Amino acid sequence: MFSKICLRIFLVTLIVVCFTTYNVSKGQDIQFSQFYSVPMFHNPAFAGSVHATRATVLTRLQWLGLDANYKTYYAAGDTYLEKYKSGLGFQIVRDIQGASIYASTQFSFLYSYEIPLSEKFTARLGLQATGVQRTLDYNGLRYPSQFRDSTTSYIGGGNYQTGISSQLYADFSAGTVVYSDKLWGGFSVQHLNTPTQSFAGAAPDKLAMNFQLTGGYKIILAKRKYLAYTDDVTEISITPTFHYKSQGKADQLDVGVYGMYQHLMAGIWYRGIPIKHYEKTVPNRESVVFLIGWMYKTWNFGYSYDLTVSKLTAAGPGGAHELSITYIHKPTKKRKPMKRMPCPSFYKH
Repeated sequence: MFSKICLRIFLVTLIVVCFTTYNVSKGQDIQFSQFYSVPMFHNPAFAGSVHATRATVLTRLQWLGLDANYKTYYAAGDTYLEKYKSGLGFQIVRDIQGASIYASTQFSFLYSYEIPLSEKFTARLGLQATGVQRTLDYNGLRYPSQFRDSTTSYIGGGNYQTGISSQLYADFSAGTVVYSDKLWGGFSVQHLNTPTQSFAGAAPDKLAMNFQLTGGYKIILAKRKYLAYTDDVTEISITPTFHYKSQGKADQLDVGVYGMYQHLMAGIWYRGIPIKHYEKTVPNRESVVFLIGWMYKTWNFGYSYDLTVSKLTAAGPGGAHELSITYIHKPTKKRKPMKRMPCPSFYKH
């Protein structure tokens, strides 16, 4: 009975969202290349999805070759309550741009509910509530009139705003995912309330809803014991996957493949939509991403590098680096095996 009520409430929410006209915004969301390592960041339905207690930290350093200082830090934890078929989670995101001239901190609580659909398929529904703080340090800004003509010499001056502005707002998201032992697909909507992210005195600027689709299919090439006296199994598989995002006038597609061999994972994918152009001379392409990951007992380590392929390469941005670490606590109490998602993961029940 409870599961039917949850499903009805959730479907009504998604229907309202899909037929709501939303404002186009100049602001865009933070993104991570290792989206498999931070699934809750993209869809709250992934809270508790490994049916165990999980902790994740990730650092993203973007365009080190430029003086942009884009740094993003992520930390999250989640667990699964088997009795209530529910997942609980939290996540903290700290984003810094321009040597702390602009910074934001997000703290989120997530809840998911699991509903068996059939012997093969299971659905998860998720909700997220987030508090966001943004700060802008006007003292660190520089304006064109403060530079000497035709040179890069900074001379200062001018009647410009000084000090630090701060802003707080609430943000809400929802998502769902359906999966079997080899296939999964998810849909989420972030910024359901299209919060205003303008600083005091600035023109109203609403954050547009962010629609995301993700999915993949796991193809097992081989599965066998690698030591006769243990239960450990060597699995060789490849997983084609995609991640599509649309926010305001911008959209983006990540498409690629992961390969897994026992404790090792490697992947490559492309980010962009080459058949689409933002303008006639500006194609929608961004980067090629390379990934390698390794498991040690219950610890997972991943490193990825974004190779920039857009017109920004002329400026020598230096790409982007991501390092992720995940710890999954294996339950000490034996329990009935549960159906898990085929998303790239090293965890074994």
